[in-house]
Amino acid sequence: MQHVTLVTKQLRLAIDLGQAFNDHDFFVDTVDDPTQVASVMEQKQSGGLLWDLTAFPLDQFETQLHEFRHMNQLPIIILANSPELATTIFQAGFDDYVIAPWDAFELLARFEQKHQLYMQLSQTKSPQSPKRPNLRFDDVVIDRQKYKAFKQNQDLGLTPKELKLLLYLIEHAPQVLSRAQLLEGVWGDQYDISETSRMVDIHISHLRDKIEVDPKHPKHIKTVRGFGYHFVGNYQIKKS
Repeated sequence: MQHVTLVTKQLRLAIDLGQAFNDHDFFVDTVDDPTQVASVMEQKQSGGLLWDLTAFPLDQFETQLHEFRHMNQLPIIILANSPELATTIFQAGFDDYVIAPWDAFELLARFEQKHQLYMQLSQTKSPQSPKRPNLRFDDVVIDRQKYKAFKQNQDLGLTPKELKLLLYLIEHAPQVLSRAQLLEGVWGDQYDISETSRMVDIHISHLRDKIEVDPKHPKHIKTVRGFGYHFVGNYQIKKS
C-alpha cells in the first residue's frame, strides 16, 4: 500500500481523505506538526504530499514547501480556501491547487492522475524492470503490468484491493487462509481490528460477484466455514 502524507489540523478532512484513498490502495498519514513532515515522508516512503494552507499558511511555510518541491519528485497538491495564491503556487512548481470546499473523491482523482504521471516519468528515467507475467484461470486474465483483470477481454473493474486479494489467494493456493492472514497479507497493519471479519467478507463477496459465473456457488474462491477462504483451480503463468 502506497503512503500519502496529509499536513492538516482538520480531523474531518483527514477521516474523509483516509477513507477515500484507502479504497484505492493509498494510506493517508496525517501530520499536524510541519516539523515532522520530512521524517514521516521518509519513514513511510510517501508517494505524495497534500498540504492544507488553512492550517499552515504559505507565508509561514513557503521555504519548507519549496524545499519539498526541490528534493522530491512526487505529487504535491496544495489545499486552500481562496484562489488568490494560485499563480504563486503554480509558478513554484507545485502540481495542483484546490479550493475549498474539498471533495475527497475529487482530490483522490487529482492525486491519482499526478501520481500516474510521476510513475511514468520515473519509468522512462530508470532502466526498465522485467515484466511480471500474467496469470490466467478459466477465461480470467490478470495483467500484472496494467494491474487489471479481464474476463473475455472485458475489464472486470476490480479495485486495487480486490485485485491484491485475488492475487494473494492464488499465490497461496491451495492453502486455506484465515481472515487474520488475509488482513495481514493484503491490508498490512492499516485496518481497524473491530471491523476485520466484515471487511474481508465484503471484499470476498465483491470479488465473487465479478469473477465467478455463479457467485452464490463459487467455483474458485471457496469458504471454509469457521476459518477463512482459499482459491481452488488451476492457473497458468503467461508472459505478456
